[in-house]
This record gives sequence, structure tokens and C-alpha cells, in this order.
Amino acid sequence: MAEDYVLLAEARKLGELIGNQDAIKSYRELSRQLELDIGAKSLLEQFEQLMEQLSMKEASMQPIEIAEKQKAQSLQQSVAMHPLLKKLIGSQMEYMELMRKVQEAISAGINQPEAGRTEQIAQPASKLII
Repeated sequence: MAEDYVLLAEARKLGELIGNQDAIKSYRELSRQLELDIGAKSLLEQFEQLMEQLSMKEASMQPIEIAEKQKAQSLQQSVAMHPLLKKLIGSQMEYMELMRKVQEAISAGINQPEAGRTEQIAQPASKLII
């Protein structure tokens, strides 16, 4: 039980360290800006809704019409060209890369044998995901 407390306290410290990274601060600021930019927010919502509709159609084996594909491509280009959304997407990629590196470091720590132990800790069936 005491080990859990130490682990959770260290996890909180790690969370605080991550939260203070420039990539995270930038993402938070751009997210706030998105909330204030009605046009950008609306464009992103339209794109996400259409992508969800197309995914549902695909999953249920329904055909996707040419007009739907064209609309998706047009919205995707609009999202990619919008200055705020372009920055936000870049910021999301930085965040995801940071979290990938953190996850790799955690996994490496999990797979290190304890001091004094000769056997290797068994590999988990799947990687941990934060």
C-alpha cells in the first residue's frame, strides 16, 4: 500500500513536469484560442462530424459517394490551410511525440531488472498507454 502511495506521488510529479513543457503550454494556449475563434472551431467541428459519418458508413459497408469524398477533401484542405488550426495540429503532433518518448522511457524502466536480480522482468503482452 505504501508503495502505491510513492508510485502515485511520483506519477503526479511526472505529470507536473510534463505539464510544464513548452509543447504542452503551447497546446493549451492554442486550444484556448480555438475556443475564441468561432470560424476555426466551426470548421474543425464540420470536418470531425463528416469524418465520423464517413467512418460509420465505411464500418457498415455502405458506399461513400463521390460528393462526400470531395467535401471531405475540401474540408481537410481548409483545416490544413487555416493558420490557427495549422498551428494547433502541429502542437498536437509535438505533444504526441513528447508522450511517445515518455511512454518509451516508462516502458524501458518497467523492463529493467531490479538491482540485485538476475532474471529479466517478463515483457507485458501489450505496451502501456498513457
